[in-house]
Amino acid sequence: MKKISCCLILSLLVSASFFSCQKTTEESEFNEFSINCKDGTVRFGGIYIPKGIKSKDVLPVIYMADGLVFKDCKLKKMIDSLIDIKAIRPIVVACSYENKKAIPGYNIAYRNAEYIEALAKEDNNLGQLFENHYNFFVSEFIPYVEKEAPVSKSAQNRLFFGTSNSADFGITLSLRNPGLISEYWCYSPVFSDIREYGLIVSPTSYRVCWGAKEEIGMYDYFPSLLNDIRKRGGKVHSWIFNGGHDRAWWRYWFCQELKQRFPYEAK
Repeated sequence: MKKISCCLILSLLVSASFFSCQKTTEESEFNEFSINCKDGTVRFGGIYIPKGIKSKDVLPVIYMADGLVFKDCKLKKMIDSLIDIKAIRPIVVACSYENKKAIPGYNIAYRNAEYIEALAKEDNNLGQLFENHYNFFVSEFIPYVEKEAPVSKSAQNRLFFGTSNSADFGITLSLRNPGLISEYWCYSPVFSDIREYGLIVSPTSYRVCWGAKEEIGMYDYFPSLLNDIRKRGGKVHSWIFNGGHDRAWWRYWFCQELKQRFPYEAK
């Protein structure tokens, strides 16, 4: 287990032993955590675990960058409701929180540098920030979730969800680490440059959407990005919604996609 901040040790011990000491969860949970990372930073996140889960259950998992959206958009309540009305089967959502603080000496936030590889190529300092976050997500965040929650370790049962900058991170992640996750939901990516990447060597699907009213036009950037992914062997489903760069729209489509991807299965 990775080292974590002292103030959360008790709650995480309870979480870690939860499934071994009880038959089922009585209520859904959202357990927040912090990780002391190898690069010297402290990163934060949270794990949503639905109610009614037995200790032997192994659930599909959505790995979410820009994880504060889960809290800000009240996605816990939405997913609880979908499970309660049997619109979807139980899933786990693992959230990696974004760092919104400004980078000293730059006119951008850490989140921008950590998620957008195209920025990293322009500046060595930004490049190191990107690499540190990439290594954290792959080598620390995902293994931590697998220790703390009843999730599948199969790529077929792992899904990535990101919006805006974190959508770009998902696209890069799929190309740099093929076979890690089989499906990527990338809503409104803003600055992906994947021309240097070759073929995708593991079956990978993408669900990409954007708004007709976004600042980056649908007549240039988005079609080019989708074409680049397809040329590399990615299976892409895309659509346009009648809105802008907007969390309300992303929340709506996230809900619709959950119902399609994880339909309820009667036991």
